[in-house]
Amino acid sequence: MKAWVVVCILVLVVAFLLLIFPIAPKVVSESDARKFVLENLQSKYPNADNVSILQVVEQVQNRTGAGKYYTIKARVTTGFGTPCPERVHVYYDYPEQGFVKQPDEIITHNCTVCINTPVCILAFEEEAIIASHTYEGTEGVSDYIKTYADAVPTAEFKGDFEGEKNVWVVKWDSARATYSYFVSLSKDKNTVLSAWSEMKPSG
Repeated sequence: MKAWVVVCILVLVVAFLLLIFPIAPKVVSESDARKFVLENLQSKYPNADNVSILQVVEQVQNRTGAGKYYTIKARVTTGFGTPCPERVHVYYDYPEQGFVKQPDEIITHNCTVCINTPVCILAFEEEAIIASHTYEGTEGVSDYIKTYADAVPTAEFKGDFEGEKNVWVVKWDSARATYSYFVSLSKDKNTVLSAWSEMKPSG
């Protein structure tokens, strides 16, 4: 029997077997997806203060017999203890699907909030921190930061605060100062509600 006939027969046999016993898609788990994304981000952003996964959604491929994959939204924050923290959201498909990758979403950059958003909502603590010293009505905080270069911000979200709903309260504190500065901001209205200082307890 000629060699080409043998090759043709083998090819037909392999094709027939694949039709009967299709190759099973690679089984992936959510934990695999999370691990891959976190390792990738930690490699890309070694100096980040916060690398975390915000959302994982299981997707099913449209092809018959195909497996599942995950779409993942992750957060990367750098400079978190500074007046101008930078936050970006990074998107992944795991395993990669050959789609056009969703571009990174820049949340804060160069001490600016609400980048490329038609309606500004202070959704994240990094935004609240920046707004607490750059918005009109926060001049006292700005002066505090200039006077005390070691001042560190902390932002806390409150569902109710002094009769207002959905409020960020940002505290600025310096180890060298005898007082701390506070700013409350409306998340939904994107406005400063109040700013005040408080003396630290003596002793």
